[in-house]
Amino acid sequence: MDEFPVKEYLAILKRRLKLFLVVFSVLFVGALIYAAQFSNYRSTATVEVEASEISSNITSSPGMNMSDMLEALADLRISRTQQKVTSTGSLVEIITKFNLYPAKRAKLPVAAVAKEMREKIKVQLVSSMLANPASANKASAGQLSAIAFTLSFDYSDPLLAQQVTNELVTRFLDEDLKQRRTQAEQTTAFLDEQIKTLEASLIEQEKKIAEYKQESGDMRPEALMFNQQAAAAVSMSLQNIESQIATADGNVSALRAQLSAVDPYSRAFADGQVLASPSLQLKALQTQYATLSAQYGASHPDVVKTRRQIAALKGTVGKTVDLSEINAKITDIETKLTTVQSTSGEKNPDVISLKRQLKNLQAIRDKQRKENGGDDLIKQDADNPAYLNVVSQLRSAEGQRKGLTAQREALMEQQERYRKAVTGNPVVEQQLAALTRDYENSQMRYRELKAKKMAADMGEQLERDRKGQRMSMINPPELPLSTTPRRIMLLAAGFVLAFAGGLATVIGLQLLSQSVRGPLHVQAMLGTAPLTAIPYIRTKAESYRFDRNKRYLIGLAAMIAVLIAAALSLSLMPFGVIWSALTGGFGLSYMSGLES
Repeated sequence: MDEFPVKEYLAILKRRLKLFLVVFSVLFVGALIYAAQFSNYRSTATVEVEASEISSNITSSPGMNMSDMLEALADLRISRTQQKVTSTGSLVEIITKFNLYPAKRAKLPVAAVAKEMREKIKVQLVSSMLANPASANKASAGQLSAIAFTLSFDYSDPLLAQQVTNELVTRFLDEDLKQRRTQAEQTTAFLDEQIKTLEASLIEQEKKIAEYKQESGDMRPEALMFNQQAAAAVSMSLQNIESQIATADGNVSALRAQLSAVDPYSRAFADGQVLASPSLQLKALQTQYATLSAQYGASHPDVVKTRRQIAALKGTVGKTVDLSEINAKITDIETKLTTVQSTSGEKNPDVISLKRQLKNLQAIRDKQRKENGGDDLIKQDADNPAYLNVVSQLRSAEGQRKGLTAQREALMEQQERYRKAVTGNPVVEQQLAALTRDYENSQMRYRELKAKKMAADMGEQLERDRKGQRMSMINPPELPLSTTPRRIMLLAAGFVLAFAGGLATVIGLQLLSQSVRGPLHVQAMLGTAPLTAIPYIRTKAESYRFDRNKRYLIGLAAMIAVLIAAALSLSLMPFGVIWSALTGGFGLSYMSGLES
C-alpha cells in the first residue's frame, strides 16, 4: 500500500465515500451537540501589588538580611493569602452564599464540592520583565517579584462567575490587609516585650558592674596607674621614715646611756652629814614592807605599821619606789624558789612562802610600772635637775620615735594595700572585662531592637494610613460573554476530529479488506504487472443508483449545513452577526460599501 500513488488513495476514498460521510456526520453532529450544551464561563480580575508611598529606606530597619527581604516579596504574600482565601471553610461560605453547585451538593459532601471549586480558581502571577538578560541577572529578588496577579473563576452561569470572582477578590484584599496589620501589630508587641526584657537585663548588669567596682575598690583597672605611682611614693616615704627611726633609736640609746650615768637624787648636808630624803626613807619602807608582807601576811602588826608609814611618806613625797630594787628582789626570790623546789618539792613551807613573796613583789612591780609608764630606768622621785633634764630629753626622743613608728606602720599598711591592688588588678580587670563585654553586647542588641521598634512603629502607622505596600484591584471582574474555551473552537476541534475519524475508519476497513483493487495491487501481490487493465463498466441500474445516492448525499449535506447554521445561531450568536463577521473577515463588507 505504501507504493500506491495518490490517485489510488483517492480511489479508495471514492469507493468508501458513503462510509466516510456517515462517520464524519455522526462525529461532527456529536461535537455540535457537545458545543451547544457546553457552558463554562470564566470571569477574570486583575489585582496590582502597589508599592509603598513611603521609601523603604526610611521604614526598613538597618541591617535587613536577605531572609527578611524574601519575606517581603509579593509573590510569597500572594501565595499565603491564596491559601487562606481558598481554604475549605472560606469556600464553603462562598458556596452557601451564592448557592453554587446545587446538584453536586445534594450528592457529595460540601468538602468535596469545595475541593472541586478550588480547582476552578486560578491565580497567575504577573512579574516584572527585564528586556536585558544581563540586567535580569543583576536584579534583586525584590525587583523580580510579582507586581500583579490575575484571579479567575470558572462556572456554568456567567453572572455567578462574575459575582464569585468579585467575592474572591474582595476576600483577597481583606485578608491581605488583615495579615499585614496583624503582622505589624504582633511585630510591634514582640519588640516591645523584647525591649522591656533587655532593659531589665541592662539594669541588672549595670548594678552588677557598680557593685563589683565598689567591691574591688582600689583594684579597679582605671586605678592601676594611680596605685603604681602611689606605691612608689609610699616606698620612698617609708625609706625616709626608716632613716628617721634609726636616727631616733640612736638618740634614745644615747640619752639612756647618759641617764644611767646621772644621779637621780640631790644630796642634802646638815652638820656635815648626809640626810636621808623622804624618798629614800619611802624606798626603804617599801622594801621592808614587801619583805614583811611576804613573810607574815597582810594582817601582821609589823606589816600594818609599815604600811601606815608608807602611806604617810607617800603623802609627803608622792612618788613610788625604785623598780630596779624590786626587780632585783624578784630575781633573788626566783633564784631561791628554783633551788628550794628542786630540793624540797612543791609542798614545802619555804616554797609556799617564796611563791607568796614573789607574787606580791610582781604585783607591786606591775603597779609601779603602770604608774611609771612602763619604764624601769626612770626614777619617778628623782630630784636632781640634771637627771630630770635628761629624762625630759629621753621622753621627747621616745615620743618622736613612737610617732615615727606609727607613721611607718601606716605607710606599711598603705604599701601593702597598694601592692595588693596592683597584684589583684589583672584578675579584677578580667572579670570586669567579662561583665563589660556582656553589657556592651546587650547595649548593641538594645540599639538594634530600638531601631527595629521604630521601623515597626512606622510600618504599623503606614498600615493604619493605608500608605504601605498593598493590593488594589485595577481590573474588576467583567461579565463573561463567551465560554472558555469558545464554542467556535470546540466546533473546529470537532470538525477536525470528525474528519480524522472518518478517514481513520476508511483506512482501517481498507487494511482489513481481502479484495484486490487495481493493477498496482496485483503487481504488488504477484510481483508481475498484468498485460492490460479492463475498466469497470456500469450498467443502467448502477448508474441510476449512483445518481440517486448522489442526490441523497447532497440533500444530507444541505440538511447538515442547515443544522449547523441553526445551532450556531441559537448557541453562539445570531446569523446576522455571524454573516457580518465572515464578510468582514473576507473584506466583502468593504466591497459592498464601495458598490453602494
